Amino acid sequence: EEEARDCMYESITAIFQERKFSEFIPGNSGSLKFRSFLVASEEDEEGEDYTEGAVMAVKLLGDFGRYGVQPLCISYEDEEGGESISHCVAFHTLTGGHFDGELRFSVEEKKSSAKGGDLGVVVSVTLAIPKGGRAPPSRLAELMVSSLAQSIATSSQMRMKQTLSRRSQSKGFRARASGRASKKRHMRYVQEKLQEEMAAERKRKWKRNNPDAGHYRPSGHRLKHPHNC
Repeated sequence: EEEARDCMYESITAIFQERKFSEFIPGNSGSLKFRSFLVASEEDEEGEDYTEGAVMAVKLLGDFGRYGVQPLCISYEDEEGGESISHCVAFHTLTGGHFDGELRFSVEEKKSSAKGGDLGVVVSVTLAIPKGGRAPPSRLAELMVSSLAQSIATSSQMRMKQTLSRRSQSKGFRARASGRASKKRHMRYVQEKLQEEMAAERKRKWKRNNPDAGHYRPSGHRLKHPHNC
């Protein structure tokens, strides 16, 4: 269970880093699309000459029920470790869009509110509209937020299953490889032992059939020089 939870958090973190927030939009997948990209900008205090932008295309957001395109720019990205792990990415709207505000994606590990509750992973998507700012229709805003959250959850579950499956296959492969190596070592030991036993048996038979085996000495005549007759 702990391995699955850690794997789930790693999957969601990867989705956040890759900005794949609309990979599995429920229903009509073309009703909402989110894309991020790098935009050239003036060099800032940290020496960076680019910034991250994004665009979100939403069905019914435009005029007369058409698609509407909302340009965005990253506001901040925070990731915290320790006992309470969390990751948050926020984008703010730019001029030329259809509403004003901030779109925030976050994931964190939380304990269940029940007594002795288990630790779980919570994904949330929040759309904050400033006072006096333009707001999308409430139903459409709820649909955008819920669709993005469900897409992240579905994508993370698929990645988690794939990761766990690969780990399981890897463990099984290592176990099979170890078993084959152990079997080969055992077979080699058995063969060497049989060869030693066979060699010892041949030596015993040879000694039994040749009483003088191992005690042969050449006769004195054979040691004479051929010209010393």
